[in-house]
Amino acid sequence: MKRVISNSTDLLRPSFDALDEVIRGWWSTDVVDADDPRRAAVESIALPFPYVAGAAPTSPDWYTTMFNWDAYFSNLALLVHGRPELVRNAIENYLFMVKRFGYMPNGNEVALATRSQIPLFPDSIWRYVQLTGDDELLARAYPLLVREYTEYWLAPHHATPTGLVTNRDLGDPTLDPRLSAEAETGLDWTTQYDGDITQTNPVLTNCALVVYAETLGAMADRLGLSPSIRESYLEQAAARAALIRQYCWSEERGQYLDYNFVTGTHVSVLGATSYWALWAGVATDEQAAAMVDALPQLLEPHGLSTTEASRPDPELFALPYEDLQWTYPAGWPPLHIMACWGLDRYGFADESREIASRIVSTISRNYDETGQLYEKYNVVDGSLVLPNSRYGTITLHGWTSATVVLLGRRLFDDSTIDETLAAVRLP
Repeated sequence: MKRVISNSTDLLRPSFDALDEVIRGWWSTDVVDADDPRRAAVESIALPFPYVAGAAPTSPDWYTTMFNWDAYFSNLALLVHGRPELVRNAIENYLFMVKRFGYMPNGNEVALATRSQIPLFPDSIWRYVQLTGDDELLARAYPLLVREYTEYWLAPHHATPTGLVTNRDLGDPTLDPRLSAEAETGLDWTTQYDGDITQTNPVLTNCALVVYAETLGAMADRLGLSPSIRESYLEQAAARAALIRQYCWSEERGQYLDYNFVTGTHVSVLGATSYWALWAGVATDEQAAAMVDALPQLLEPHGLSTTEASRPDPELFALPYEDLQWTYPAGWPPLHIMACWGLDRYGFADESREIASRIVSTISRNYDETGQLYEKYNVVDGSLVLPNSRYGTITLHGWTSATVVLLGRRLFDDSTIDETLAAVRLP
């Protein structure tokens, strides 16, 4: 299949530079503390340090929550913008929550504490330590992260017969268990799991655990622990990667699809989370090439669609189809970061730049028209109109700001995310 590469952009470099500077100024004003009046709207879990939330001034009050995976993307952009003190605050809050619950909840709200969210955040702890040399923090963080990885993510409630994990909630009283479990992925809600994530092995969750194990191995090595500890984590990562390849690779689609361990089949709907297999280094070189050829299944004129075009039987789902917002034609900024990162890891620079071009142009054009960044975008027509948005298209900084910071540099400086982070020079 012909690759979808235009090598063009309607976004001028000065537009990106201007927006990047605006975002640089937002970080301080986006900080939330326990006394923030907007927190009165939610039953909050107080955190010891002020933190950067995703909320724009016009965002809903609940977006002042420190969400688990949202904070990861913000941390990366904060490091690029030279704000390690705000990253450290987020890390201290994360460790506070793991010490209290055994895991970092979905967010610092009582209603969200019965589940976690995709464990990306530890990677930002490792990157912070490498940049700052803060080994005192690492020494405190490491045993807590080991606890979270071992006692929460590898706990029986996540285990399945394949050896891969699923997502499950520990008892949210307000939601159907299928939906609360789906919320643990962050994709609340989506067509991607055929209505029941609790009987699937999600690609994104298992890929994140591959990286988590590798991160723990690197941390153990830096702390001077026995080499056998590092090797054990690397072996765990390799074993999980092999299982992902075994169960989630679809030769027919040329993509990684979530695997239903009850029916022994792949889910029916392809999602952009397929490209997390590149980000985590799980895919073989041959599979990566096939995934590049299969990009047209998801790549739309204005970005990467969260899922392929589909309209499944609504009776499969616990909510109406219109509430399934992590689906076509929505493009969510963080999924673009992960796809570009993964494509670059395998040397597909043109494809990475093309995806970056489409989403950064879409974000920038809508910012020029409205003065706002948004949580998600219609990547088919480039608008803010989404037919299946659970609560509407809301304003957001957070991961959308991070997408501009990281993928703008990918586009205009020809700098991969790894190269951008490696080039950080902190004050």
